Amino acid sequence: MKSRSEKYRGESLLSYFHSKFSETSISVSGGAPSNPKINTHGSRSIRVRPVKQHASGDSAFQKYTKSKPCPFYKWIPDTPLTVDAFSYGVIKGCEAYILSHFHSDHYNGLSASFPGTIYCSAITKSLVQLKFGGNLKVMAIPLNESFPICGIDVVAMDANHCPGSVMFLFHLKSMKRFILHTGDFRFHLDMLLPPSPLAEIVGRHPIPVSGKAVSQLHAVYLDTTYCSSQYDFPPQQVIIAGAVEVTRGQLEKDPNTVVVCGMYTLGKERFVYGLASELNLRVWLHRNQHQLVSTAALNGCTICASLMTHVVSNQQRAQLHVLPMAQVGMSSLIQYRTTLGPSNDQTPFNSASTVNRPRPLVAWRPTGWSHQTSAKTNKLFQTTLDSSKPLPEGIRLQQCNDNIRIYGAAYSEHCSYSELKQFITHLRPNRVQPTVFGSAARSCQLEIESWLENHPTTDL
Repeated sequence: MKSRSEKYRGESLLSYFHSKFSETSISVSGGAPSNPKINTHGSRSIRVRPVKQHASGDSAFQKYTKSKPCPFYKWIPDTPLTVDAFSYGVIKGCEAYILSHFHSDHYNGLSASFPGTIYCSAITKSLVQLKFGGNLKVMAIPLNESFPICGIDVVAMDANHCPGSVMFLFHLKSMKRFILHTGDFRFHLDMLLPPSPLAEIVGRHPIPVSGKAVSQLHAVYLDTTYCSSQYDFPPQQVIIAGAVEVTRGQLEKDPNTVVVCGMYTLGKERFVYGLASELNLRVWLHRNQHQLVSTAALNGCTICASLMTHVVSNQQRAQLHVLPMAQVGMSSLIQYRTTLGPSNDQTPFNSASTVNRPRPLVAWRPTGWSHQTSAKTNKLFQTTLDSSKPLPEGIRLQQCNDNIRIYGAAYSEHCSYSELKQFITHLRPNRVQPTVFGSAARSCQLEIESWLENHPTTDL
C-alpha cells in the first residue's frame, strides 16, 4: 500500500473532507445536471428512476454521443458523475467522467477525440496520455486528499489492483451521504485502519433513524468479480512465495531454464518483481509492456520502479521473460523457445558448463481463475509428472512436456470471497451495488445481503 497523506490524522470523517476547496466547485461542461436517482427505500438492491436528459449545443459532444444508454450503476446517484462509463459516448447530464484504472474493460470506448473531462489518478493519467495522446482533458486527483468535482468532495484511495488504480469516496454534503466506489480492488486491512478515511466509517456505530440503524455510508459500488465461495484463494504474498519456491527448484535442477510470466496490460508487476527480487533474475519486457511499466514507474508507482531495476533491454541476457498472457500456452511457448537460441550468458544459477544448451521453460499464468477448489485433480496430475514434492498452496501444474512446464498461480488483483465478506461486514453500508454482472449476479446479491443481515461486525 502507498503511504497515506499526513493531512489526515484521525479527525472526524466530515472534517477530513473539509479543505481549502470546500467553498468551491468545478463544473466542466455547464448546464443543470441531469442524472439517475436512487430509490433509497425498500430492499438493498439499487434501482434507478428515468433520467431527464438535456441536449448540448456543442457539435463535438453531439458527434461523440452514442445511442447506447448509460446504465444506472455507472452513475454516482444524485450527482452528475459517472465512473468507468466511456463506452456510452458523451452522456447527457454527465459533467465529469471518472476513470478508476487503466484496464481496457474500464476505459473501453475512450479515444483521442473524446471531448469530456476525465478524472483519475496521476499514474492513470500518464497511461491514458501515453495511449491516446496529450489532447484529452485529464485531471489528476491526488490520493488521500479531498478534491472537488462538480461540487462533490471526492477522496481517491489506493485500490491495490494495478498501477494507478483507485477507489473513490464521494461526500454528498447537502444529503449528508457518503458513497464508496471500489472500481476493481484487492482488499487489504490497511484500507480500514487509520489514517484511511474508511477507518472513521468502521469506527462509527450506525445511526438510529425511525427505529432502524442507518450507516453513514449510504452505498458501496462493489467489485464482485470473485463473489463466490469457490474463489477463496490465498493472499498474494502466499502465492508469490509458492511461485518462488517452485521456480527456484527448477532453476537448481536445470540452471539453463528460462522463466516466463504472463501479464495482462497491467497488474502482475508485484508477482514478477517477487520472482525477480527473490531469485536475482534479470527481466525482459516486450516493447508495449516496457512502455507501460516504465511510464507508471516515472509517475509514482513504487512496485514498477522496483521492477525496472531488474529490467534489461537484451532479451538473451534475461532469464525472466514477461509475455502477454495469451502467449502463455504450450503451442505458443514451443514457438517462442525457438526464437531464444541457446543461453550465452551466465546467471546466478548456471555455470559455463550449462551455457549453449537448449533452454527449458517454466511458465507462469498468475490469475485468480487458476484457483483450484479441489486438490484431487491437481494431486493426480502432479503425481503423474513429478511425485517428488507436492506443490505449494495456490499453485497447480496445468501443462507439461519434457522441456516446458506451465503453472497456474491463484494470484489475483481482485478480492477473494472471504476478503469481500470481511470488507463489507466491517463497513456495513446501507446499500451494496455489484458492478460485475453475469449468470451468478442474483446469487451474488443474495450472498451480500446475507452478510449484512447475519454477520455482526468483528474487531479488525
